[in-house]
Amino acid sequence: MTPLYLHGLPGSAAELALGSSNIPVLDRNAPSFAQLALRLPDGPLHLIGFSLGAACALRLAVLAPDKIGQLTLISAAAPLDLGDFLPDMAGAAVFRAARSHAQLSALTAVQSTMARFTPGLMARMLARGTAPQEAGLITGPAVQTALSQGLTDNKHIYLRELPAYVQPWAHHLTQVRCPVALIHGQADTWAPPAMALALHHALPDATLTMMPELGHYACLQHALKQQPGPFQ
Repeated sequence: MTPLYLHGLPGSAAELALGSSNIPVLDRNAPSFAQLALRLPDGPLHLIGFSLGAACALRLAVLAPDKIGQLTLISAAAPLDLGDFLPDMAGAAVFRAARSHAQLSALTAVQSTMARFTPGLMARMLARGTAPQEAGLITGPAVQTALSQGLTDNKHIYLRELPAYVQPWAHHLTQVRCPVALIHGQADTWAPPAMALALHHALPDATLTMMPELGHYACLQHALKQQPGPFQ
């Protein structure tokens, strides 16, 4: 199967530097998920989705079932209507703002300015309250670059997919026909572990590997470094 990586939001291909990986990255420049599904290369494809990239991968698995043979979802963001997750999510304010076009536009303008002129400060703010290993990754070059590019070069993807994510879409999960491997850190504060458990229960063919003491980006780093075989 041909692997394709779907970065987080905000994020970019720079995330792959956490594991020195050269997985091809899916170009998500499309006006809709349906158009993106039509533009997918011939299958079978192995979609590797991180964080909110996992949400996009799940949608594509429903829209293009004949092309997608497998999903690997790392630190996956589950549909918000699948459980009461928001109170435990570090980015809850962003997801609440995403339900309003005006609020999301205003917030993203501030985030983009910080990403362009003070990326280090933005990364340090995001790292507050996380474990030392996770904080070191967020303020390190790979994640800091990914976040900055996600709010500048990839801002249009962020603004398109984030509002779609906060709308109800859990009912689509039963239509995912391919096998799904879930890899999730037990110390994840961005996508709480309850999301992984809920996805494991809702998906027809899913396996779940919980990683003790790992956070959001630490889990991605572990997956990229420890499991290169399935991604090649």
